[in-house]
Amino acid sequence: MSQKKNNTSFSLLNQEEIDTLIDFLTTKKNTINSDTLSQTSIDKLIMLFQSDKDRLALNYAMAFRDLDSSLLKKLDFRNSISEVCELRCSIDENTKQLILTAYNQETGKKLVLTPKLINSEDGEEWGFSMPPTFFNHIAYALSLKYTQETYDFICNVYAEHNFGSASHKIPEMYLLSNDVLLDCLL
Repeated sequence: MSQKKNNTSFSLLNQEEIDTLIDFLTTKKNTINSDTLSQTSIDKLIMLFQSDKDRLALNYAMAFRDLDSSLLKKLDFRNSISEVCELRCSIDENTKQLILTAYNQETGKKLVLTPKLINSEDGEEWGFSMPPTFFNHIAYALSLKYTQETYDFICNVYAEHNFGSASHKIPEMYLLSNDVLLDCLL
């Protein structure tokens, strides 16, 4: 009889280790060559991050591969994709965790988005911060738009929570390119 493993966390790196790795790769990007990181090593690292939904995932798109904008129609929130809906973010005053809300500009309906809504195996809370790229993947997957102020808010909360200051420079891998940002802005 086999027993199921009940590991509480499959993450191999904590936030500090991830930040150290990102800082190293950012500062050394011009000196790292194929002798340092072979394609095989890079492929193994990517596969490690993408191999198991319980593991650390840097490819946020994989988390939303089965999600599309029809979810909002199924929930009777949006009648068609032509209805402009906004993704908003705030902080719960009691728990200090993020609250994501979809707002239908045509009907005035509001819908609190939770991880459990997107994936039944997840919980109800997003946590204390999320990378701007992850926030954008949620917006993109559900065909939602957001304001520049909301994007700035997400960036500031992420920087404050992960680096100790809202003005701290966020590593580029967590930020959107200008063209992606422009596509999502209201």
